[in-house]
Amino acid sequence: MKEYKIIFLDIDGVMNSDQYNRYKYKHHIRKWGSIDPRECYRMSRFCEKYGIKLVISSSWRNANSWEATYKEFMNEGFEELPYRHHGMKLLAPYIVGVTPYCESRNRGEEIQAFCDIVNGKYPKANRILMKEDFVISNYCIVDDNNDILKNQMNNFVQTDFLIGLTRKNYKKIKEILKL
Repeated sequence: MKEYKIIFLDIDGVMNSDQYNRYKYKHHIRKWGSIDPRECYRMSRFCEKYGIKLVISSSWRNANSWEATYKEFMNEGFEELPYRHHGMKLLAPYIVGVTPYCESRNRGEEIQAFCDIVNGKYPKANRILMKEDFVISNYCIVDDNNDILKNQMNNFVQTDFLIGLTRKNYKKIKEILKL
């Protein structure tokens, strides 16, 4: 079975930022919903260089339904995404799953549930959240919110929603994943 180093990736505050939205929309109203294509390019190059795979942990995965989310992130649905989301096409080859929705809406619990699915603690039916079967050799959580579990703190990189991912964040990701 394949073994991957995984980044659990949030979108808002990571792959877009307040700074990008102000630039894009030319005003000071926070209008979320666009992905910064520059960040997608940087992340795709990072994944390519280091052999990293992505699991989408963003609330974006809950937009419509599990089936729609699965198609958007795993299949050919990228062609159907609105123009403002086209940066995700760059990430498509690296996305191997999406975290499940938990009633608590706690990101850490959703990430733990995904890890439990990967480790076979749940029935095979729940594997619709995965593009393929694999083993997680190491992981990093990249998010602007810190609603993660205490035992996940050593694997956590917190971004600033005002500016998104920075070189310093990438450096910490490399340290966590031992790259």
